Amino acid sequence: MKSWAKFPPGMLNVREAACGYSLFTTKDPDIWKWHIEELGELCTEAWDNDQPAEDRAWAERYRKKFSRWIDDFGHPAIGDKANAGALESHDGRVDDEPAPPWPMLLEAVKSACFAMIEGFTKENTGATECAAADPTSRLHRSYLWRTLTSDDTAEEHRAEALRAFRRGVRIGRRGRPRTLTRPILPVLKPPYHWGGVGFPEYPGPSAARERAIKALPPPANREELAAREEELHALYASAWGEDVPEEDRVWAAAYRDICTLSVNGRRRSAIAQGAYEGYLQSSDGLFDGEPARPWRELSVRAGEPWCSFVDRIEDAPEGESETATAEAAAREYWDTLYRVAPPWDSDPDQAHWLAALRAARRKAQADDGSPEMGK
Repeated sequence: MKSWAKFPPGMLNVREAACGYSLFTTKDPDIWKWHIEELGELCTEAWDNDQPAEDRAWAERYRKKFSRWIDDFGHPAIGDKANAGALESHDGRVDDEPAPPWPMLLEAVKSACFAMIEGFTKENTGATECAAADPTSRLHRSYLWRTLTSDDTAEEHRAEALRAFRRGVRIGRRGRPRTLTRPILPVLKPPYHWGGVGFPEYPGPSAARERAIKALPPPANREELAAREEELHALYASAWGEDVPEEDRVWAAAYRDICTLSVNGRRRSAIAQGAYEGYLQSSDGLFDGEPARPWRELSVRAGEPWCSFVDRIEDAPEGESETATAEAAAREYWDTLYRVAPPWDSDPDQAHWLAALRAARRKAQADDGSPEMGK
């Protein structure tokens, strides 16, 4: 599930360093685009007025770095055409969403590289020669930077990288899709990655008690195990209450958020599978002119465009026609792959996209009876 659930609040500096590490430790252009999109999302988060205290210093520094493209009001100023330079992305979009320029993408990549180097240096206090090297020199020697800034790089690769960055900015502005923010019933057992490596130690007595229980030695018998689980369930139930104590609110909000993402993420994936299979039933098993694999054989990355397809269906404006929704959802599919969607009026796969939309709506209603996708 892309980046929605990777990092808890208070981790924007870690997210930026992680993007830098992922970008500068591979030569795979597809992985670059994936993480450049994440950088675009990260850019918009610096202008979020509700940042937790742990992120505010990072956000202030980030806003200063990008002030030449984004003014003090944040999102509305993104996309000044005067700064766009020679490289533009002709992605066929018809809306007025932001179009950050190429120099802004380069600045974001540079910032992520420096964040990675800074994090590496802090983790390795006995600075090796590699860690102590001048960050700018390391950046300019890197394969990624030389590829992005070289005149010999194919225009197609740079255009796709810019399209990925712009997509990230658009996603950051929109916020999470409705598919991931639907209210859920209280969950008393967190996802497996809750509290794992990289999660902060949240403040408050409930968070401290949770850590203490998890740090205990293995239970001696089933009764002891049951007692611990009962205590943890009581803690998690308190996170869903309306009277969460002030000192526990950060922990409780993070717990509710990760549970909501996990539950809705499973539903979203199931509906995406329904859309995919509906498309293939209509197309006799072909996609983009080639025999398609079963859903279970698709990687997470290959399934992500279908999740974006479903997001656009569920976020369809009230009263939008089925055809208009299918067109917009198909465009969202191709946008997730950083490719330009075929013109809808001449798209030979129109009927298959409509079949995918109808299958997604049937799956959503069968799963939960919700009318939200059945407009």
